[in-house]
Order: sequence, then C-alpha cells, then structure tokens
Amino acid sequence: MPIVFVHGVNNRDGEAYRENEQARSGFLKEIVAPALGMKPNKLQVLNPYWGKYGAQFAWGMAVLPNPSAEFEAFGKDAETEARGRVAGLLAESHTSGNIVDMAKNDLLAAIDLLYASAMAGAETEEQARDLAKSYELAFAYAEANPQPAWLEDAESTNFADRLNHVARASDVESFGAGGILDSLKEGVSRLFNAVPDATTEAAGRLLRKKLNTTITRFAGDAFVYLSDRGTVDSPSLMVSAVLADLRKASSISTAEGEPLVVIAHSFGGEIMYDILTYFDPSIAIDCLITVGSQVGLFEEMKLYKASSHTLPTNPPVGRVVRPASLKRWLNVFDTNDVLSYQVEPVVDGVSDFHYDTGYSSFGAHGGYFMRPSFYKRLAWRLTQG
Repeated sequence: MPIVFVHGVNNRDGEAYRENEQARSGFLKEIVAPALGMKPNKLQVLNPYWGKYGAQFAWGMAVLPNPSAEFEAFGKDAETEARGRVAGLLAESHTSGNIVDMAKNDLLAAIDLLYASAMAGAETEEQARDLAKSYELAFAYAEANPQPAWLEDAESTNFADRLNHVARASDVESFGAGGILDSLKEGVSRLFNAVPDATTEAAGRLLRKKLNTTITRFAGDAFVYLSDRGTVDSPSLMVSAVLADLRKASSISTAEGEPLVVIAHSFGGEIMYDILTYFDPSIAIDCLITVGSQVGLFEEMKLYKASSHTLPTNPPVGRVVRPASLKRWLNVFDTNDVLSYQVEPVVDGVSDFHYDTGYSSFGAHGGYFMRPSFYKRLAWRLTQG
C-alpha cells in the first residue's frame, strides 16, 4: 500500500528536512501500517519534494529586521510591544521540564511528550521506527497502568529508567550507540532545557525573527505557486513534482490491489485540491488527509483553477462538491494553529477533526507530525473507513 506525503510551504532540502521525513516515514510504517493489517516493510511512503521550486529571495531576506539591531522608533515603540507578545507565545508552551508531575496527572500525555522529544533526535528512518516500536510498548503499559505506584517516588532524572524497566521499552533494535534508553534520557533533558527564559528581550527578538522568516517564506511559496502553477498541458515544476509521485503511487496501488492514501500538510493541501479538480481529476485516491491546511480558505477566496464564482448558489449555506475521484477526505486542524482551517463548511463530504498538538500558536503548525499520538489517531481513523 502506498502513502504519498505532500509537504507544505517553507520546506527546503537540508538535514532538518531529511530527518523530519525519515522520522515521519518511520512512524507511519511502525504505527499506521500494522493497524491496517500490513507488515511495516510493505508500506511504501513517497515524499514528493517541491520546495526547491518555491520562492527565491534575491537579497536573502535582507528586508527582515535584524533582531540584534536598534532602530529609531517611529512614534510609539510597537516593536517592543510585538516582542513582548511573541515572548508571551513562547511562555505559553514553556514547561518546567518536570515530566513526573505531568505523568502523575496523565501518564499517556507524558509518554507522548517524552517520545516527541526523543523523536527530535532520530537521524534515520530506522531509528524512528525503533522509537515507534518502543512508544507502542510504553503506550500499552500506560493504558493498562494509568497511575502506577512507582510514580510516587520517581524523579525527572530517573523517569526514563523507571518507565523503561516496567514497560520494557528498550526491547527493540538498538537506537544508535546508546540504545532506546539513552534516547529517552536525552528526550527528558531536551524537555528540561528546550525553552530559554521567555521573558527576556533577546528571546522575544529571536523568536520574532524566526516567526517573521517562516511567514515570509510561507507567503512567498504561495505567491509563486499561484502565479505560476501552469496548465493541464504544461503544469509548473511544483505541480509536476507532486503529480509524478501521485501517478507512481497510483500505479502501485492498482497493481497490488491496495488503497492509495495521501497526507497533505499545510499548502500541500492546496496543491492536492488543484490536482484533483483541475490538473488530473482521474487519479483515484481512497483517502486524503489534509493537516493544518488552508484548502477551505482558498476555496472561499476562489483561488483554485476550478473555482467558480457562481458556487455556492446560496452562500453561505451551499457547499462545493468533493472531487469525484476522492473516496474519503479527513481534515485535521489545531485551534492553536493559526494557519489551519476547517474544510467541511465549504466542501461537501469532508470530515473535520480537531487535534491538540500541545504546542503554542508558534509551534502548532509544524507540530502534528512530531507527536506520536497523532500517528495512533491517524491509524485508528483509517481503520474506521
């Protein structure tokens, strides 16, 4: 069975991009595939990369304000206020790092957070798959023992050891030189040290620049796509990159008699909608999962090739018909993710679902695929079709 993952904007090839891809593929193979009755190695994950055709900045984003520079205020110092607001967003997601306190309230949530932190250190797909197997063991233990007695005298410094001992979370292949246990200990350490003092001016400035850079490239990629996506006979390189892997996956699906699943994150959803309604409506997809996407928003603005200003005929009650070649469509959003939207109010035959990534407004948009629980819920939803 093939799964095609279509990434969103602000993705550029590099170590971080490849590690995210490998981690995501590993969890899809070890958590989603078995839930669908498949052996992990039988699941084929295709990741069309279109980011290299996105926006290019001639001056390297030189227009972004330098966070280390001082600027003359133009009347009221709005920049200082902006830094304070952004610092507040960072503080919103700040954790004391005491994983034990969290575990006493909700062991499953603590395990999910711990493995999300450990997942950030996975450098290969094999390491991610080992973590996924370990997570399944720890998850099963927590479901059966939601309030174990050993938590009463546990500490953050030995939480990973204690959990590993009772859940046998290391009973999988080696995760690098130190094995799963060391990766979990590193995860605890990351939780404790991950966030700097959010009240400092420096932290606010650095966060603002990172947020500014993300939004700049988001807008840039979207503008480039909309202005140069091409036609059916001559699609852009962005569209062609996704089309090639979709058609390859479709051939695999047909040959093996297996369903075709597509996961589209963020602007990847818009590209998929354009493909299914204009560039190649013949591609049959059993299930499309859009995550943190703006598909509904762009249809409200009538920005797709197939968009019609006469539909719906009775706004805002009527809806657009779901693409004919798409059997099922699930849309996932986080209310903390300011770049995610519902689809169901605009397109008929779509099921909207809320998922709490646990991140603040700044981190939520990219946080879905960093939480092991997301893959558990994805697997369960796919079995409900």
